[in-house]
Amino acid sequence: MMGFDVEAIRGDFPLLARRGNGKPLAYLDNAATAQKPAAVLDAMREYYENSNANAHRGGNALAEEATEIYENARKRVARFVGAAPSEIVFTRNATEALNLAARFCVGMGAKRILLTEMEHHSNIVNWQLAAKGKAKIKYLKVKSAGAICKEDVAGLGADSVFSFTHASNVLGIVNDADALCRLAKKAGALSVVDGAQSAPHLEVDVHSMGCDFFAFSAHKMLGPTGVGVLYIRKGIAGGLEPIFGGGGAIENVQLSGTTFARAPQKFEPGTQDVAGAAGLAAAIDYLGNVGMGAIGRHVAALHGACVDGLEDAGGVEIYGDGAKTGIVSFNVGKLHAHDVGQIASDDGIMLRTGHHCARPLMKALQVPATARASFYLYNTEEEAGRLAASVKRAKRVLS
Repeated sequence: MMGFDVEAIRGDFPLLARRGNGKPLAYLDNAATAQKPAAVLDAMREYYENSNANAHRGGNALAEEATEIYENARKRVARFVGAAPSEIVFTRNATEALNLAARFCVGMGAKRILLTEMEHHSNIVNWQLAAKGKAKIKYLKVKSAGAICKEDVAGLGADSVFSFTHASNVLGIVNDADALCRLAKKAGALSVVDGAQSAPHLEVDVHSMGCDFFAFSAHKMLGPTGVGVLYIRKGIAGGLEPIFGGGGAIENVQLSGTTFARAPQKFEPGTQDVAGAAGLAAAIDYLGNVGMGAIGRHVAALHGACVDGLEDAGGVEIYGDGAKTGIVSFNVGKLHAHDVGQIASDDGIMLRTGHHCARPLMKALQVPATARASFYLYNTEEEAGRLAASVKRAKRVLS
């Protein structure tokens, strides 16, 4: 592809030099977690070696450096999703971010919660916990096309919240978040968007989208594990009570009570992961240097090559359409997905098999599990071809 040097990109990722079962490693599990370029590892090492201190603690030079690194990372994340820095809250992962969003929404008085069957468990279990004795949950069924239609979203009101995945981690399809959030806003409802799979692949602008909350993780977009982000719309954040309390989130503490700092600090008690924030900022810079559009075109080409290869292998059922997110979920005849995945692993190909933390969706699809290949900027068409060859071998060995 003109202007996209995948071999040069692969050279930036140390782990890709490994071998799997004595064969060249084909890492096709990017929807679970992406590999980390040297630039991300260097940014984290630089912090620990030269600026290690608590952000927002103390007036010494190192503390000031740590604070600057941390807050500059927040600014970089904000630009990445079209938000203001004050609207960006650092969390441990998208799961924690979605749990916070659920608690906030129910705390704001939401009595009706609308979800979908295609949600990751992180956007189901959190609402079940938050809703206990306080709100009722309704689930939209997944249709054959996969994506949520505006016509499906009915009955939203001022006492409602609609939480949905921007891009399915199983089907790969991308929901029209802009239209769905507009629909929720028109009804007076809150909107929460799970962006764990969309942020690594799509150009996101939360202000244009119109959502109230948007959650994503660093580790799926070349950043480190243990760092996530929750966007909270400015008009909402000021009135929210923190879920967790502690140092750094306060303005004043007396034995009689506490007054909290402004957002986002009031939502970030305790010592924060400054190195992780620096790593996320470096990951965003890396993606920006390559270009999200170029990455999207490359991933779409790999998705097409993978689908063509699997269809040529014969007897393969593919679920959804992950051209925009590089996800190909499939089953091979009556073979169990785990067996297909084991053959692939023997061939040096790292897939994900199982229910993908989406049991309700598996039930809707009427399958116990799928095999899932997920492509990213450093994958190649040769790897897609190797997967097709491995599937053919699985059919010969296991049938």
